[in-house]
Amino acid sequence: MTKNRTLKLSQIVLSVGCALTCMQAGAAGKTYTLDADFDLGTAVNVNHNAPNSNQLQLNTVTSTFPVLWVANAGEDTVSKIDTLNNKEIARYRTWFGPAGQPGYYAHLGAPWTGPAPSRTAVDKDGNAYVLNRHFEGRPAMLMKILTQGGIDRNGNSVIDTSADTDNSGGIGAGEILPLADSNGNGVLDPAELTDERVAWAVTVGPANGLGRSLCIGTDGHLWVGLYNSQTYYKVSSVNGAILAGPVSTAPTAGQPSAGSWTPYGCLIDANGTLWSASLTGVLGKITNTQSNVGPWTVSSFGSSYQNYGIALGNGMVYLGAIGNAVSYVQFNPATNTFSLPAQGPGYYSTGIGVDGAGDIITGPYGSGGLTKYHANGTIAWTAPTQLASETRGVIPDQDNNLWQVSRTGNRIMKYRGSDGAPLGMVQVGDNPYTYSDASGSTVLGQTTPSGNWAAIYDGGAAGAKWGTVSWHELVPTGGSLTVKVRWADLQANLPLQPWTPVSNNVAFNGTGRFIQVQADLGANAQNQSPVLYDLTIAGISTAVCDVDGDGDIDQNDLALISKGRGQTPTANDPRDANRDGKIDPLDVKVCIPKCTRANCAIQ
Repeated sequence: MTKNRTLKLSQIVLSVGCALTCMQAGAAGKTYTLDADFDLGTAVNVNHNAPNSNQLQLNTVTSTFPVLWVANAGEDTVSKIDTLNNKEIARYRTWFGPAGQPGYYAHLGAPWTGPAPSRTAVDKDGNAYVLNRHFEGRPAMLMKILTQGGIDRNGNSVIDTSADTDNSGGIGAGEILPLADSNGNGVLDPAELTDERVAWAVTVGPANGLGRSLCIGTDGHLWVGLYNSQTYYKVSSVNGAILAGPVSTAPTAGQPSAGSWTPYGCLIDANGTLWSASLTGVLGKITNTQSNVGPWTVSSFGSSYQNYGIALGNGMVYLGAIGNAVSYVQFNPATNTFSLPAQGPGYYSTGIGVDGAGDIITGPYGSGGLTKYHANGTIAWTAPTQLASETRGVIPDQDNNLWQVSRTGNRIMKYRGSDGAPLGMVQVGDNPYTYSDASGSTVLGQTTPSGNWAAIYDGGAAGAKWGTVSWHELVPTGGSLTVKVRWADLQANLPLQPWTPVSNNVAFNGTGRFIQVQADLGANAQNQSPVLYDLTIAGISTAVCDVDGDGDIDQNDLALISKGRGQTPTANDPRDANRDGKIDPLDVKVCIPKCTRANCAIQ
């Protein structure tokens, strides 16, 4: 429902709640409406900044998750990086290992042999996907890794997963779970998965397809490009099922054509159009990726600049130029033309990214350091080299600082986004090779402009009963605002529970001491943000508001609350609905939505 900002019910503040660190509270519920309330939760790409305080809306400068996923091509792992504290917090195997495990493929220092993962992608919930290329001739393999929670496959009531158990800031060999080809069939089977944050792993396409392109669509599903096969497949993000494909990169008759291309990195824009680099001078395009059945219109555009990395922003497609010292190449989809807007000295660029403000950042092929350009091509700053090594990716984080992936240095380097000041390095695995949307910034800012806010509330006792979530919102045409909840008696078990979508002030049944609520905000095609003015979690209780104790809440109860105005409530007094220690009109406002019949009618 929509309510005028000046009249919103959410000015009522209920009992003190909790977010990630909880205090016991009554099971009556909690209203989040002021900045201090929203600060009890966690926000991804949403804010309550002035002049729009005491409400939530999407950021105008895109932010993202405080996590980076870097594929280590020489050792067949992917590193999970805490970008707030600059630490590696987990590392997951994408193929059998370590040495001595059945199926292990030894190729340290050689990122172009064996499974060799390189492309990663992050969905709008923060889960990661990593693609093994498989130079040894097997089919490409795609893996999903959950950012929290897991699948308790061995039934020990613990999620067995990689973690920085010694708090060293890095992951040692003993902190990565082993992975063995226990049946010797050369395939990573579901029963062989040992890290319980790995949701699934599936093969995509034929043997020797060579997976070199991975991106997420507007519907949340994956598109996987095979370099040798010159095809794309659509894969379910839920279970890894093949939804469509192969889709050939040969252009559709009558469409612009520079010939078929070899997929080498992709991104999907808000229209559902896939843009693909090729490692040649060709830029590929596939429309209608939101469909599982097509038709998909395929076209391609040629330039004289060999492309590498790919980025989206400002309505443009940006390409790293590995074969030409031009800094980067810009493609305008409105005119189907290429240009070189960068002003100043150019270099061979492999890594390229666009930050939340629309600035373009490139990294040189071999010397380290970064250069940031404004959308018109003027240079904002040039950062010094932290490590003279081969750049593979340039990726913005939640604060729009930049991370440079250094393949030959086995490190990732951090730079301050405002001025390029070096902020240190984090060591990862052998031959890090990621240059894709490894933080989710493109998904949240370009593909599906979105964000979320989540909080955890403590009902005070095991078995607390939860009944409704209600809120006041303003959603522009074409935008979205949805809410979901999950509950558990132990806070640590919340990530293991499934989410339940809820409707505004519509009853549901949930039982558990802790309840977690998440509001997901999505912009419309004009990039207008929805607004969440307030959100109230309510427990099922006949003690609150049922003043006459007859098992329902109606006009009789509201009258008794009004009659007690100004009195001091007793402990657990049903008239003190918001538990603020007094009886006043705010208690009536809290009880009105709890009435058991329309218009609070008396039976």
